[in-house]
Amino acid sequence: MISIKKITAVFLIFTFFVFSGRALAADAMEVTLKDTAYGGIIGALIGSAFVLLADKPGDHLDYIPTGAGLGMIAGAIYGITTASSSKSFSEIENGKFSMHVPTIKVSAMRDKTVDAKETATSVGLFAYKF
Repeated sequence: MISIKKITAVFLIFTFFVFSGRALAADAMEVTLKDTAYGGIIGALIGSAFVLLADKPGDHLDYIPTGAGLGMIAGAIYGITTASSSKSFSEIENGKFSMHVPTIKVSAMRDKTVDAKETATSVGLFAYKF
């Protein structure tokens, strides 16, 4: 059985290595990795809270790594969708082709002829920067 001391030691070592780098993220990968780490830490804390709320905490220690795993998945998804400055699925910039998670754009407009509000949703598929 994994003890609380081992779990705490692993998280302290993990946070030391993850957050000992530069303060500003230079690229999307760093932002995604940091969001994943934050998600894992928050998930582990939430899992720890559920362990403490359980009738027999020793029987539910598996909530901590489960919470950390789910938090890392959520953090990675959040990091991937927010780290990229691109709004299109694919783009060419400085002769380099890259693919990203596209940003979904929702626009609200008013149709004056029928006096109704309409919503349009669009996704950029390709961008070429000169």
